[in-house]
Amino acid sequence: MLSDDGISDVISGVESHIAKGAKNWVCDISGLSYCNSTGLNLFVRILTKSRNAGGDCALIGMQPTVRQLFELSKLNEIFTTCASVEEALGRYNTIA
Repeated sequence: MLSDDGISDVISGVESHIAKGAKNWVCDISGLSYCNSTGLNLFVRILTKSRNAGGDCALIGMQPTVRQLFELSKLNEIFTTCASVEEALGRYNTIA
C-alpha cells in the first residue's frame, strides 16, 4: 500500500529525473487492481510535473476496476492510456 511518505519519495524521484531532462513518463499499472485517492493523487502529480516540463504521462495496462475509477473521476479525459509500453514509446517518439 502506498502512503503519503511513499508518494513523496516517488515524486522526488520524478523531479530528479525531470531535472536531468526526462519529460515523458510511462506508468505500467497492469498489476494495479485497486486504486484510491492516494493513488490518483500520485498519478495526477506525475502528470502535472511531466506536462509542466513539456511532456506527458501514459498509463499502460489499466485493469477494468481502475479504469472505472478513472472514468468516474473524469481523469480518463486528461491521461494518455496505451495498450503497451511500445505504443507509448512510439507515441512519444512522434511528439515534436
